[in-house]
Amino acid sequence: MDRQAGSLSATNLAVYHHLRCDLYLHNIHNKPTEHSSRPSLSFKDTSESCLKQAHFHRGLNWETTLFSWLDDSNLLLKVPSLPLEATVLKENILADDREHYFIAGLVFKPPHEQLAIRFAQHGMDPVAFGLGKPDLLEIRRKPWGVTWKIIDAKASKSIKTSHHVQIYFYSLCLQSLLPSPFFEADGGAGVWLAPEDGFSSAPPSFEDIKTIQLSLLRPSLDAFLFDRLPRLLSLPKGDVRWHFNPLCSGCNFKEECKSVTIKEGRLGSMPNISISDARTLHELLDIGHQIFPDLPAPGSTTDIEDLHLLLSKEGRITRLEQHSPITMKKVKGMLSLPKRRNRNSRPKKSGPVLDATRNNSIRVIPRKNFTLPSVEDVAILLSLVQDPALPNPTLEYFFITAVLDRDSGVSFSCGGPSDIFVPALAETLRKVTHDLPRLPATQFYVWSTGEQSLLQSHLINTALASDVDRADIRLCIGALAQGASLLQTSFQPVLLAGALLSFLGKSRRSKFEYIACLDRMGLDTSGSVPEMRTRIEVELQRLQGAERDKPKEAGLLAPVAVLKKEVERLLAFPIPGYWDLRECYEALVGQPDVTEIPDDNDILSAFRLKDNTESLKKLLLVRNQSMYDVLKETRRHIEESGLNLLVNEGKPMTSEFMDICRHDHLSKLFFMQQFEVYSKLTELWSARIDGSPEAPLLDYIRSEAGPKGTEHIFRLVSGFVDVPGSDKDHAFFDKLLVEDVLSDTEAPVESLFDDLSISGLVIPLNRWTKSAWDAQHPRVQEHIRLADIHNVFASAGGQTVVVRTWGATHQQLIPGQRYRLSPRLVDFNTTKILSSLFEMDWLWCESEDEACENPDKDHRMVPFLQLIMDPQSFGKTSEADDSMKKDSALHRMFKELGSLNDKAKPLQLKPSQQRAMHRILSNRLTVIWGPPGTGKTHTVALSLLRLLDVQWRQEYRDTKIIFITAMTHAAIDACLAKLEHLIDVYRSIDSLELQWLDQVKIQRVLKGTEHSGPQRSGRITHIYAGTLFQLYNFSRSHSFEVDCVVADEAGQIPLAALPLVLRSLSRDGRIIVAGDSEQLAPIFSGSYPRLKMMSLFGSVLDCLMFTASGTALEVSSDSQPPDDSSQTPTPPNTIIQLTENFRQGIFLTLANGYSHFFGLG
Repeated sequence: MDRQAGSLSATNLAVYHHLRCDLYLHNIHNKPTEHSSRPSLSFKDTSESCLKQAHFHRGLNWETTLFSWLDDSNLLLKVPSLPLEATVLKENILADDREHYFIAGLVFKPPHEQLAIRFAQHGMDPVAFGLGKPDLLEIRRKPWGVTWKIIDAKASKSIKTSHHVQIYFYSLCLQSLLPSPFFEADGGAGVWLAPEDGFSSAPPSFEDIKTIQLSLLRPSLDAFLFDRLPRLLSLPKGDVRWHFNPLCSGCNFKEECKSVTIKEGRLGSMPNISISDARTLHELLDIGHQIFPDLPAPGSTTDIEDLHLLLSKEGRITRLEQHSPITMKKVKGMLSLPKRRNRNSRPKKSGPVLDATRNNSIRVIPRKNFTLPSVEDVAILLSLVQDPALPNPTLEYFFITAVLDRDSGVSFSCGGPSDIFVPALAETLRKVTHDLPRLPATQFYVWSTGEQSLLQSHLINTALASDVDRADIRLCIGALAQGASLLQTSFQPVLLAGALLSFLGKSRRSKFEYIACLDRMGLDTSGSVPEMRTRIEVELQRLQGAERDKPKEAGLLAPVAVLKKEVERLLAFPIPGYWDLRECYEALVGQPDVTEIPDDNDILSAFRLKDNTESLKKLLLVRNQSMYDVLKETRRHIEESGLNLLVNEGKPMTSEFMDICRHDHLSKLFFMQQFEVYSKLTELWSARIDGSPEAPLLDYIRSEAGPKGTEHIFRLVSGFVDVPGSDKDHAFFDKLLVEDVLSDTEAPVESLFDDLSISGLVIPLNRWTKSAWDAQHPRVQEHIRLADIHNVFASAGGQTVVVRTWGATHQQLIPGQRYRLSPRLVDFNTTKILSSLFEMDWLWCESEDEACENPDKDHRMVPFLQLIMDPQSFGKTSEADDSMKKDSALHRMFKELGSLNDKAKPLQLKPSQQRAMHRILSNRLTVIWGPPGTGKTHTVALSLLRLLDVQWRQEYRDTKIIFITAMTHAAIDACLAKLEHLIDVYRSIDSLELQWLDQVKIQRVLKGTEHSGPQRSGRITHIYAGTLFQLYNFSRSHSFEVDCVVADEAGQIPLAALPLVLRSLSRDGRIIVAGDSEQLAPIFSGSYPRLKMMSLFGSVLDCLMFTASGTALEVSSDSQPPDDSSQTPTPPNTIIQLTENFRQGIFLTLANGYSHFFGLG
């Protein structure tokens, strides 16, 4: 939005809501000129603005991509970029006969007269605004004219308040400029986000338009625009409130504000004090002036001196904690004030953050650190580069420096583009460990949390989507992935104990099979069969006992340390606002040539000189060397302080990460499942090491007897506690309850808690499982209770929380004492999924004699692999033609019955449903897809019954087993209800032959390990319905083959979970998949790549419906009913789309939209 001096643009308003700074708007409005909103494109001018340019160009590239896609889709109307005239726009619209499209190029002058009226209603002078330039105006034709809606294109990952401000302001102006009745506002406005996978690899989607109703924005934004905005602009500059903080790093006025901050002793003189932090500190100062009358009057001293006087005098912190405990807890965290060691000790005065600012010198924060080692044999420093301008920013370039001798500084380095990162890192690790008698203590370092995330995502993407050498990726994951060693010692022993011991339990195994088993475990494959068997058993015992016998250390030491975060925890700098590597180096090392240390702008500028990588390598080498200097100086400051703060030493590099699956797809799914757990553990660990700052705080009141044991009553002090579901039938004890007492000398006790050892155990533990709790750290056993939320309700004192607990602690809950409640990992299912994937892999290897010449279709008739690699290979059943003939006769019979008896009508199907039934009768794989209300569950249930009827007529009357499964109990119950209803309909019709139906036995499997198995004789058809995990337990408890697997709501089922039921499918068994790919996708903790060949890391339906290009596989959707059902051909396509809708209104439009998307309408 263009503007003149003394006016504001919508972009200015958006930036204001990003910076949250009144002074920014005041400066912008009152400066005679404004800095250009379009950064320079020349390299010579990018030293200060390369990052700004990158983000700016990413936004432009997304707009260009979006407009091009709309144009290609015949959905774009471009108008000249001239100030809007409603009559001209109306003529353009009338000349266009399309029902729905978007207008680009719109420019308008704000309606100053109408806005002035709004300002006057608030008693304010008007504010001038510049030209408005919305990205798109969505137009939908109506009988009286059109409805319109503002759409702004944003390349962000998510919606921000700043986006809402822009689209609201544009909409507000156009409501005055576009007169009714021809123009009618839609009532909403939207932000069109770029595809999650990047707009270079995925096309734009209407699903990415995030619309909000303007009525929801109106109260807050009208108050801002017409009241608060003119008030702050009318203030003298000295009266405008502002705070110098890390968000200011991208502001054009930062140097001026920094100077004033230092001169006036503002709170921003301390580094990394956010706006909300500053608000809390001002709140504390106000409280202090109320409690302590001897403090200087507000405004008579600087903010820094006020804080010092308030917090340095003996006894004041105790008073403040009693008066405002939540506020003081926040203040102690941000100012690194000493914590209480226990509830009886008195808090100490002073604080290093304040002292560093007041004395202009570095101060050591006297707090034990458990995440930065005091020493290591090898330090490996990583600098990672990404380009924010790209459609999907990922790792683009790297540089590795390995320091082998900390005294002499002997090191070697390498760097290059991202595609060689894993091989280069693997080679570095091999050099580090070459010819050494023991693995060296190794610590990896990155500078920022952004680099840490980039490193982890690149490792995951490489493991799941790359053809890089598997030995290299295993080595890198084992060394770098935090939690990898936990996964190895906790999950893989369970797998080996389950799958491999089952393998060993079979009496006759060939020597080749033992060799294959040993090879998977990385063991010696020589010797006789008894020797090999013994070797496997010994290794299993070693793996299962290694973690139990391992001494627990004080806190976990992550293999990758984020150096900036660790320095912030240990040292307080006298640097106002914020600091990065260059400022940190200057403060610690103090050498005069700090300008040679590259910042992010310098590195990105050099990276964009594609033909001069040597300059980039030199910059990154200097960066890594500077990081190591900062590390050494940090340790020196700690050592000279005389405080033993660095508790842990570097650990020997973990280079083992077993990849026990041989099939490429199964190996990737196996990795993905472990990364899911890794992501959850990382999130838990990150919060716990900082004392779970976001955990709800509870004050203990009393305990009383409840129907299921003792219940503890708490008052909620801060935070949020979810109300337990009414259908909750089991207590998971998924929380940790700990007294809210932190220490400067001990790690938070939650950080010592081992989630994995009990994540899959039922609480309370019994005598067989209690050993897992006994193996926990002694502090965990003494201070942690596992907690289950029983109830949450409002009471006179606020919210009351009722908790049941389990634990071995001897400590009593103390009335009035405060406790914190944090989550733990509860996971009963990952080991089951991994075991089933391993089982699929073993079956594939055992079927080596059936190997296919085409590697892309080498599934060897393993059903799960057939499904994801070559679904067409399931093919037709041997009795397909006869089944179709018999079904045609049944179809005519039910049609005649339906015309005579309304009871029979539910046994008839609509045309698309009939095609689905024909597919089920004649083929081993059927995918039924359709929007809500198209009768998917009805079609599946009736098709199953019709299949059983037809098979009975074909004299196929042996015992049959059918699995019906889904991810949720609700979906399973809905399917069973439909099935039982249709059976009742069958039985209500006297003329039907129902001998086949008398053999159908339906059972709900709720506890698979306890459910009785099927009868082995007779003609019974057993239909077992349950979740994938309970059916897995059931099939493991009773050895049998399944004739048909029905997966309902398959859009919710993760692909990796399907082997849980397909493991039991017979050689000729059927698979029926039903669902809607646009609904309720599986929820994953991590982000996974889009593979070139298939959708491997999504739902079952995603995998079956979409090819590499992101388009649908062939879908049968012809809705024309056949003239003679007996002549209906077998549908040639795997996927059958249901088109008739049985619900009214909104879903009909949805179905039409789907047809358009897949080229069906």
